[in-house]
Amino acid sequence: MKFLYYLPAIGKNDIEEKYNILIHNLEYIYNNINESFDLCINFYTISDYIKVKLRSLPFINNLYIYEKKGVLTELFLTNPNNSYISNYDYILFILDDVKIMNIDIKQMIKIKEKYHIDFLSSKILKSSHSFMNDNPNDLTINNFLEVYLLLFTPIDFNKFCSIHTIKNKWMWGVDFLFGYYNIRVGILHKYIAEHVLQSNSNGSEARELMNEYLKTHTKYNCYDDIHKDFAAIIETINF
Repeated sequence: MKFLYYLPAIGKNDIEEKYNILIHNLEYIYNNINESFDLCINFYTISDYIKVKLRSLPFINNLYIYEKKGVLTELFLTNPNNSYISNYDYILFILDDVKIMNIDIKQMIKIKEKYHIDFLSSKILKSSHSFMNDNPNDLTINNFLEVYLLLFTPIDFNKFCSIHTIKNKWMWGVDFLFGYYNIRVGILHKYIAEHVLQSNSNGSEARELMNEYLKTHTKYNCYDDIHKDFAAIIETINF
């Protein structure tokens, strides 16, 4: 299996803790899949010492680095290394403050394929919305899915990028549009990751950009309008 760990943005805020989370996650993935893999990482501030440490990890085959000032979509949508995505079977897209607690990648792949899920997440502790973490062990098929940790194929990754814009850099609002875009997403609640750090989003700016995105790309004017047409969860599949 050709596997890629994709970190969309990391930089100076809480950098030591984020680095420790990254190393923990990389080691966890290696021990879980029992094979080496590749890493794509986007820095919004230069961190030379982290790059040196990452290059020394024996289980990372290829390290793709992109450096650009900005926020989330301003990095991952402009990353020239995205041209390599098609070389992989699966991509784990994971934010810099999300720590893996209990995940089986190969089992997630099986569930993703069995239930024809485009974007599959684990349960996320300390998420913003309860639908990400209030189910014990089931699989939920959702209209809404917060972006913390997502398992993709290359086709899924490109689909994910296609619904985002560079201008809506904080990504607010798009996580509530998967039902609207007819993208099948789900949460496998038996596997767990934790959102460790508080968000550094500029709330007022993010909300303004979200509303502009909604008015430009959808029939909605604001976040509350989406809830009139969609509920968070479509279906619960018991295991």
